[in-house]
Amino acid sequence: MNELRKTMALIIWWCEGTKARRDKRWKNAYLYPIEVINSNPDIIKIFVDFLHYDLGIKLERMKGQIQMHKSDDQEKIEAFWESSTGIPRSQFNKTIVRSTGNKPGKNNGTFKLRMYDKSLYERLSGLLGEDLKKINLSGV
Repeated sequence: MNELRKTMALIIWWCEGTKARRDKRWKNAYLYPIEVINSNPDIIKIFVDFLHYDLGIKLERMKGQIQMHKSDDQEKIEAFWESSTGIPRSQFNKTIVRSTGNKPGKNNGTFKLRMYDKSLYERLSGLLGEDLKKINLSGV
């Protein structure tokens, strides 16, 4: 396992990731999403590579979703994120198009990497907890 990539990916997930939450559809049920959302492709790529190369998660299991502005070039942005992440566009959920923002045409939108896997979520939590203990912080 690439220790530096692991550390960076766990920090990214800890700071930018979605946490477990109650599933409102069912009593006493929880969702365990593995999601990281950011506009910086390097941040997303570090996390994708950690899941893929270090934890052995196939790219086919990963989903993506883009948020962009109405005046942006959707084809260009989707191609950018497909190239940046290595995740095929066929695995992207529907792109969310927002009304014009502060920087129309000057960004590549925001990308959300998304998976649902309770055992992987627990593994990530365990790895993070182990690293936090090494620096004398309580686990998550």
